[in-house]
Amino acid sequence: MAAKRRKAADRSETMPAAVPPPAAKRGQSSLSDYLSRQRSLADISLRKIIERSGIPGVVLRELEGGLKNPSQTLLNTLAGALRLSAETLYLQAGVLDPRDLDESDSVRELRRDPHLTEHQREMVVEVYKAFRRGNRSRDE
Repeated sequence: MAAKRRKAADRSETMPAAVPPPAAKRGQSSLSDYLSRQRSLADISLRKIIERSGIPGVVLRELEGGLKNPSQTLLNTLAGALRLSAETLYLQAGVLDPRDLDESDSVRELRRDPHLTEHQREMVVEVYKAFRRGNRSRDE
């Protein structure tokens, strides 16, 4: 009996694990790494994120482990707890394509800058968008 268990264990060690589709794996691994890194940089414990967000610990551990595909509601809640924009987490999760963004966080912040006149803000935004368009056409 013990020999049978050993053989089964040996086979399971050599069998490859199930691999998610490449796109999902890329986005999810990127998100899990990003979440762990952001928590670490902000020096926030998992327990503190649970308190701030109300998201169950098991769900957060799954997200950081790359095992769960989060909903946009979950990403919104998590973004609030980490004090990040939801858009940032959407990009990391692969929900948004950066090329499809009409107005990024940068543009919103430029438009809120109290040290610039309205005309100056619009000029800076136009220059920024021109750079983005130029880089997009070069990348394609």
